[in-house]
Amino acid sequence: MSKYTIQYIVPYRTEKVYTSARNLFSMTNHFDRTSRNGPKAFVSEYAVTGSDAGTGSLLASLGEAAFLIGLERNSDVVEMASYAPLFVNTHDRRWNPDAIVFNSWQQYGTPSYWMQLFFKESSGAIFHPTKIQASFSGAALVASTITWQDPAENSKYLKIKIVNFGSDSVNLKISVSGLEAAINSLGATTVLTSGDLMDENSFDKPNKVMINENSIRSSQSQVSYQILERRWML
Repeated sequence: MSKYTIQYIVPYRTEKVYTSARNLFSMTNHFDRTSRNGPKAFVSEYAVTGSDAGTGSLLASLGEAAFLIGLERNSDVVEMASYAPLFVNTHDRRWNPDAIVFNSWQQYGTPSYWMQLFFKESSGAIFHPTKIQASFSGAALVASTITWQDPAENSKYLKIKIVNFGSDSVNLKISVSGLEAAINSLGATTVLTSGDLMDENSFDKPNKVMINENSIRSSQSQVSYQILERRWML
C-alpha cells in the first residue's frame, strides 16, 4: 500500500470583530505586526456593538472608520472585510446595529453605512505612507492617503482620510510632496458629522448624521484645516 502526504495551504484565515467604539479605534494597528508569510486575513464580520452603537450611531462609525484605515494600510495581508449585519427589517430587528434599515416602503443608511462610502475608491488604489505629527499627547488621530484613478474621467486623484476620535478639535496642516504631476491637488473636504456622538438616522430624519462637503482651493502643497472633536473627514 502506498502512502501519500497531502499538503493543503489555507488561503485565508477569518476574523470576527464585535466590540466597543474605543476598542475598535485602538485596533487600527491590529494587523501591523501580522506575518506577511502566512495565509491572508478575511475580516468576515466587524461592527461596533453595545451601548456605543445604539441602533447605529456616529460614535460607532468613528471607531469603525479607524479600524478600516488599519485594514487599508495592511491590504497586503487583509484581502477582504465585511461589515455585518448589512440589512434589517425594522419590524424584525434581532441585532443592533445594521448598516441599512428598511420597511415595506422606505429605507435609510446608518452612519456606519455612510462611513463605508469613504472607502469606495480604496480597492485598486495606491496606498501612500502618512505621518501624523501632533502638538499634544492626547491627540487621537488616524489617517491614510491613497491615489486612485477615475476611469470615467481618466483622471488621478489624491484622497486623505482622517479620523479624530479625541475630545478636542485639532488644527491640521496637510502637506503633500512627491506626487505625480498628473494627480489633481487637494480641492474639497467631505465630513461625516452631527451635533451629538450618539445621534442616529431614522425614517423621520434619514440625514441627521449626514455628509457635509466644502471646497478647499489652494495651489500650494500645504493646506490648513481644522477637524472638530469626534469627527471623520475625507
